[in-house]
Amino acid sequence: MYRYLLFTLLFLFCSPSLFADNGRVVHIAWTENRDGSIQHAHAPQQGLVVFEQRNQFLNYKDPNNPFFKIRYTWLGIDWTAVHFLALLLTIFLQILTFRRINRRMAESRFFKRWSFRLLKLVLWAAVVAGNAGAIWAIDFYNTQIHFRFHQLSDFKNATVSKLNNGRNDRTFFMAKEAKRLGNQLYIKKKQKWHTQRALPVLHFQHKKSGKLYFKYDKRYFKPHPDSARVLASNQLFIFHHKKPDGKDTALIYQLSNRQLVPFELKSERPKRVLLLINGYRPTSSSQDPEKALQAINDKGLEHPRSKNLIYSSDLFAYWPQENFIATFEQRLSTERTFYADGHHSVSTSNHRSLLQFMSGASLYPKPCPGEHTCSTTKIANQQEVRSYNLLATKSNREGFLRRYRAGKQAGRNLLQELAKDGNDTHNDTLFAVSHSMGHAYFLGMSSVLKGKIQFGAYYAFAPENPKGKTIRSKQWPFVYQYGTKLYGPQRHAPCQQDGVAPQWRMSGLPPAQQIGFPKELRARLGYFSSHYIGYYTWVFEIPKGKPGYIGLP
Repeated sequence: MYRYLLFTLLFLFCSPSLFADNGRVVHIAWTENRDGSIQHAHAPQQGLVVFEQRNQFLNYKDPNNPFFKIRYTWLGIDWTAVHFLALLLTIFLQILTFRRINRRMAESRFFKRWSFRLLKLVLWAAVVAGNAGAIWAIDFYNTQIHFRFHQLSDFKNATVSKLNNGRNDRTFFMAKEAKRLGNQLYIKKKQKWHTQRALPVLHFQHKKSGKLYFKYDKRYFKPHPDSARVLASNQLFIFHHKKPDGKDTALIYQLSNRQLVPFELKSERPKRVLLLINGYRPTSSSQDPEKALQAINDKGLEHPRSKNLIYSSDLFAYWPQENFIATFEQRLSTERTFYADGHHSVSTSNHRSLLQFMSGASLYPKPCPGEHTCSTTKIANQQEVRSYNLLATKSNREGFLRRYRAGKQAGRNLLQELAKDGNDTHNDTLFAVSHSMGHAYFLGMSSVLKGKIQFGAYYAFAPENPKGKTIRSKQWPFVYQYGTKLYGPQRHAPCQQDGVAPQWRMSGLPPAQQIGFPKELRARLGYFSSHYIGYYTWVFEIPKGKPGYIGLP
């Protein structure tokens, strides 16, 4: 008992600190006795060990099984020997059929021969559909039946910690994105681990003897014994107890910091929610933007892309706290603040690669100390070109859409976070602040949030690839874009431009709602400096009633 509690504490405190209480899938483990009862059921966690919440199921590759070992991933399908065998079988049957038709054609006259040719065209369409159907059927069997409850043969006699470490080994497991809520169970029976996909609501039964058993999983639950069934908006754990009079009582729990906490159906009260969506996170934590981005060139590394989770604190230390976040919270009178991570590789930006980004930065003119002489720049072989031509203005639509699609998953997780304890998100009002790559990411989030929460205001700071997708500004009472201006009578000088994310006006945004960086702040302007979020405190000096004002009307 004490050994189990010690392990649980070590697991919680030694696990990575970057975690969130949302995600499409909860990964949870327990060990069962020979009679199927859960070990350590009297511990605070009821014998359950929560590994993590993430947006993926983990498919076991079954590397020692020649038929179900995953050999390739192509077109979204994990190809196994069973796929190839099914495909060969269908092709063999098709060859026999066509040989018979060709024989009949050779023995037929003109009109009948053309009838057979028409039949072959129809059969070719059926062949393509048949092959696709066979592959789909095998893939459905693999994911929904074969791998839904499956023994992890490579982890026989493994400890909980060894299994948890093995889950991150791509030799054994492959992550598959999940849009619907669920759980992935890891159950140890007779020294053998099994994994199982489960629905979001797990039901357990306490016996009179004190033993605890896992019973079944559902999508719906009753918040109160006398209430109607409702669709679960979070993963829930329901523990049933039999009273002496035979009545069933159920205690409902949800997760908070990987701990089981009581589910409390609270009265709905409208809330103002502040959401901050960060952009690219460089490998350096330097507050000097030029040094931070130079570190990318020196190390040649990037952080892994966003996990698409929602955090309750600025775990990446991205935002200026005192003179930025605190001011937003005060001006908007928000009651809850959340953070989304829009970080993706530079390859998804208009620069398209780290090499192009750093090459362009090295050639671009530095801020002019006096009168502007930066309209042209000399590059290789002393060739003179317009400085504006060195900016990455060609839209990388594919990269933009990659971040947009990732943002959709984060939008689902925000709704999951806000819906805890039965909260109705329709009563809440959202105020969103994005920076750089966070713009594309938030557009994806808003496509999921639309109609499920009230939109208050959206403030986009130096959006990367602002023309990547049209924003429906009429959905928001207020939408503003802040940054340098690339064109028009008020455009900034070439040396003052945001080279990290050149600032065209966002597609769909009226001109009056693009707020230019004050030109008198020369020390804060330049290829890197114009993009740095820490230099945007000037927005709080915009008076009430003027375009760009941050605050309640």
